[in-house]
Amino acid sequence: MKIDFILKLKAKRSITLLLTAFLSMPVGASDLPKDVVKLLESRESCDHWRGEEGYDAERKADIAWAICASCTGTDEKLALLKKKYRGNKSVMDKLNELEPNVEPKDKAEAKLYCSKTRKPAWAQD
Repeated sequence: MKIDFILKLKAKRSITLLLTAFLSMPVGASDLPKDVVKLLESRESCDHWRGEEGYDAERKADIAWAICASCTGTDEKLALLKKKYRGNKSVMDKLNELEPNVEPKDKAEAKLYCSKTRKPAWAQD
C-alpha cells in the first residue's frame, strides 16, 4: 500500500515537472529559428538576474557574475537578429518584445567590471 502511494506521488511529480518545463518554454519557441531562441533564453536569464536583490556581499557577487555571464553581448545580438529577420513578422514580434539596450554604454568599463567577477560555486560544472 505504501509503495503504491510512493509510486503515484513520484508519477505526479514527474508529470508536474514535465508540464512545468513545457509551459516555461517561450511561446512559439519551436517555430522560431535556433539563433532567436538562444537569444530569448539568454535575455530571459539576463532579465531574471537584473531583477534579483543583492542582500549580502556573497549574493551581490553571485548576481554580478550571472549578469555578466547572461547579458554580455545580447544588445548586439538583438540588433543583428533584427536585421537578419526584418522580413519575418513572427520573429520580429518576439524580438521587439525585448529591451534594445540592457548593457552599459561603456563596453570597456563593463568588460573590466565583468573580468573581476568570480564564478560562484553553484555555477561550477
